[in-house]
Amino acid sequence: TTPAASSSSSSMVSTSESLDVTKQDSLTSSPEGVHLPIAQRAYEAPAETLDWVASPTAEALAASPLQALVENPPDWVFERRITGGSDGAAGHNVGVQQKSAKKSGSSSTLGSSEDTYATVGSGVQGRVQVLLDDGAWLDSPIDEARQICSSIAGGLSKFTVSSQRGMYIIDLTGTGGPTQTNAATKKSRRIRILEDDVDVLATPRFTVTPSSPGAASPTSRSQRSLQQRYGPQSRRGKAPQHQLEVISRDPHAVKCFETLAKKEEEFCGDWAVFYHSYSCAALIYEVHAAVAAVLFGFDSGRSPLPRLLVNDFAKTPDAASLLKRFRAEFKSKRKDHEPEYRKVAISAMCSLVALGPEASTPIVFMFGYSEKDVSFSGVLENLLESCHVPKGKIKKLAQNVIALCEKHGLDASPFGGKKCRSGKPGHLLQIFIKRRLLDDLAYASKPYGSADEARDPISKWLNADSNTNYGQARIVAHPKSFLSDKCVQMHVMSADPTFHGSRQRFQAELTQLFMGVLGDSATRERVATTIYGGVLPAWWNSGDAVANKKGKTDGRKR
Repeated sequence: TTPAASSSSSSMVSTSESLDVTKQDSLTSSPEGVHLPIAQRAYEAPAETLDWVASPTAEALAASPLQALVENPPDWVFERRITGGSDGAAGHNVGVQQKSAKKSGSSSTLGSSEDTYATVGSGVQGRVQVLLDDGAWLDSPIDEARQICSSIAGGLSKFTVSSQRGMYIIDLTGTGGPTQTNAATKKSRRIRILEDDVDVLATPRFTVTPSSPGAASPTSRSQRSLQQRYGPQSRRGKAPQHQLEVISRDPHAVKCFETLAKKEEEFCGDWAVFYHSYSCAALIYEVHAAVAAVLFGFDSGRSPLPRLLVNDFAKTPDAASLLKRFRAEFKSKRKDHEPEYRKVAISAMCSLVALGPEASTPIVFMFGYSEKDVSFSGVLENLLESCHVPKGKIKKLAQNVIALCEKHGLDASPFGGKKCRSGKPGHLLQIFIKRRLLDDLAYASKPYGSADEARDPISKWLNADSNTNYGQARIVAHPKSFLSDKCVQMHVMSADPTFHGSRQRFQAELTQLFMGVLGDSATRERVATTIYGGVLPAWWNSGDAVANKKGKTDGRKR
């Protein structure tokens, strides 16, 4: 390790049955600007370029020499440790770290040589910034950032902070966005919290530790080659393909499934695949995608977005916490029909030729798999309210959205609109998840959401040459992961040929509609802060969705 790392007062590596590393910084640039894997940085990078590096444990070194780690670094999965109660919620002791100052997106750090990073909510690393009169964003001092983040983690929206500079009144509820007001001079300035920009994987938490060699995530060249030899997931284990006969008389459906099969073959080396069938929720998913396109540069033309509101995932950021809550809260009630469960998770099959249980992918494609014990109109209106649409304009905007659906052939009947002409309202979302994130974002399930221990962990099952045509899964559709194409990639097929052919035009018009609704840069920043859980992505640019898309990509390059 570097001297800086070895002299750290906190333990960076813990020795246990499996490797468990607590980290503060997941990427550091080499002198050439190339992001190196952790182990390779420890071996090659000069000490002065690193905030810290992780050392492998003695057991890891014994099993794999350092040179082997350099040539083929493992994807160690990290967990940010936070202070909190038994439910995993963040406590009020907020850890703050200092980093060398740097420019991020359109912001600059003036008059300060250090950025301030603090823990916000359930483990999110962020920095507090203040908008100066010249339009530049200045990082707040450490003590003020600590107090602000601690208060936010405690659920406060209006509070005071004190420092050597004086007392400030923080208000997160203003129409112009969060502000800080000097109690003595009454001078008010906008503030914002930017998420740590070194989170290349963009996952909500880093928690999974493989429980067995079979559960380890394949990332090396040899493992990638092995996955490619196994081939597309839907054909593994000599899975019979006769189930596709049910769509053989529908040329459009046949073409859709052929496209999905080709995607499987293309992605099988590094990605596992899931299939989420739906119908009634289609309009909601499309609105999620359009809003994310406006605010975060999401590629809404390629796929919809199942979930949008990050705050919904505060207590359930990953599959492990979802299962824990299922056993403690949901199992004795409505199981996976519980509203709190539905807010974060979607059901899925693991093969194009799935036979069950309950759902067969080819059979449900035409009509979609959906529960109708939900007020979809109410869900839409609540979503628009979360986007800070004035209450008096929500119903009119909802009507405009429904009118766009009818224009392009999307079934809007669950929202009081017209049915699609073909009578085939089904959609199939193909979800690719990076193999190293499988156990973080998904688990093998039985019908109604209980864990299927015979296929646990799901990574072991999907990384093998297994027949995957029988067995459900549940996916934690965390927006931070689903907005990042480094974690999740999606493609969608619609059973209705009219909407399928018109979807990209529909999304372009829907996105344009929301660009008008979200208005100026201040409004977009306020809405983005709400949607993203009280912080903004480090690559945030309130004035340009295209810049956000580019910034998101540039900020997460390895």
